[in-house]
Amino acid sequence: MRILVTGGTGVIGSWVTRRLVQMGEKPVVLTSRGDTSLIADVASAVTVESGDVRDLGRLMRIVHTHRIDCIVHFAALMPPQCQADPVAAFEVNCRGTLHVLEAARSLGVRRVVYASAKGVYGVVPPPWGHPDFQPIDEEFPKNPVSVYDGTKLFGEHLGENYRRNYGLEFVSLRFATTYGPGKLARHGPLSIHSKLIENAMLGRPSRGVRGADQRDDMIYMADVAQGVVQATLATTLPHSVYHLGSGRLSTLREVAAAIWRLYPEAEIELEPGLDYLGLGLGYSLYDCSRAMNELGYRPEYDVERGVADYVETMQHLGIAPTYTP
Repeated sequence: MRILVTGGTGVIGSWVTRRLVQMGEKPVVLTSRGDTSLIADVASAVTVESGDVRDLGRLMRIVHTHRIDCIVHFAALMPPQCQADPVAAFEVNCRGTLHVLEAARSLGVRRVVYASAKGVYGVVPPPWGHPDFQPIDEEFPKNPVSVYDGTKLFGEHLGENYRRNYGLEFVSLRFATTYGPGKLARHGPLSIHSKLIENAMLGRPSRGVRGADQRDDMIYMADVAQGVVQATLATTLPHSVYHLGSGRLSTLREVAAAIWRLYPEAEIELEPGLDYLGLGLGYSLYDCSRAMNELGYRPEYDVERGVADYVETMQHLGIAPTYTP
């Protein structure tokens, strides 16, 4: 299959690119950053194209030149930037997604795999949120709060329109709370898991970290990539939306415990309470049975294994940890 990954050098996209290479594929990667450090180990096995999803002409030339069969769409502006600049958020996340869909429709691409977000649900109330955490499935009511989450839900609706009206195979993937190498440097201080891990790698303290009692579905990037690639390569897609989560609830206390196993001297001070992201929303437990039954998805990483692989991958790629006070 000839696959284009937009944002394929980014925090999550790089893991998908790597997984595709491991599966024997030779993906084309679209990047506006020019930074391939997160795919340094597989860069020789991919074709890197510079460009921006806001440039429809450039996107269509790439799709045509490489005779793309499937587009995996990760290119997006992240939450802090979206909230600070809603116009840019619309241009990148909404218009960019429209361009991906239009290029696919116009040039005979069979499938678009779209990276959505857990934020489309907004605040998850009891009994699905704290303290009971009954699992939520893909039909749970959507009520996005932030600009970013609103753009992601818009992209889902737009893709559904192309699926219904033009016969394009379109699938949205909603991820639980993700963590993995590169997220701190690219996504900023909201990457709490990365802060704890990378500060410990540097021998620097992490103090006053709030929300130690908050339970959440935390998914490591390798499991995200597994599910995305399964949706990309699946022969058929019975549904157009799938959850990808870890299948368990974890806390920052468990993250810290996993770090201490690797770095016994790490200074990590956690404060009790909830809402470790400071956003007041987004904590839930995903029902992933649809992805498990229809895609063969099986999450493999608990927090302990995820933290260990995080450190190993940073070292393997030669990525220097980032200190966050």
